[in-house]
Amino acid sequence: MRFLIIGASGRVGELVVQEALSRGHSVTALVRNPSSLSTTSQNLTIVTGTPLSAVDVGKAFTAVPDSLPAAVIVTLNNARASDSPFAKPTSPPHLMHDAHINILSTIKTHSSTTQTKLVTLQAQGVGSSYASLSCLIKPLIRYSNMGVGYQDHEAVDQLVRESGVNFVMARPTRLAEGERKALRFFGDEGEGIGGFDTVSKMSVAGFLVDAAEGAEWDGRTPVFAN
Repeated sequence: MRFLIIGASGRVGELVVQEALSRGHSVTALVRNPSSLSTTSQNLTIVTGTPLSAVDVGKAFTAVPDSLPAAVIVTLNNARASDSPFAKPTSPPHLMHDAHINILSTIKTHSSTTQTKLVTLQAQGVGSSYASLSCLIKPLIRYSNMGVGYQDHEAVDQLVRESGVNFVMARPTRLAEGERKALRFFGDEGEGIGGFDTVSKMSVAGFLVDAAEGAEWDGRTPVFAN
């Protein structure tokens, strides 16, 4: 299978690239700066551009004309100047929404040729999983710059659901370092998840590739942790 990965040079994105390649898949990566991606492979095609450009997304989608992607895996996030929830945002406030407009449009343009799935990385607390967040996190989303990212995720949720494109929107709990471990799933609403649960970035990368490969999670928004 071929996967197009948007956000391939990010903290989860490059792990997704590596995971997909390790399973024998071919990968196309759309990145602003090719030197930011350290992974190399004969099965990796790198396209320079931005997901905020419909032309660039289309160029990446058709980079290998006889091998269109079976799935587009999106690992974009709204960056801040530091990990502090009050740090200044450094990404456009509607980065993910605007990128998904281009991604979904491209998928639809080629729908007569290939049925491409969208697999998007979000976060616990988006959509119907909001109630599962701890009482410590909810005020941060409401009153800090963490809320910028969550508002963008919410806009993506609505956009994707209305698109008619087959999707999986993954909603892991707080990301952590560490090896890939087994996952526990808490439905689409996160019922029963612990307030201090975490999930390793490698585990998230593994799940995103799982979701792209199979149909188990199609049309779902699974909340999960290690």
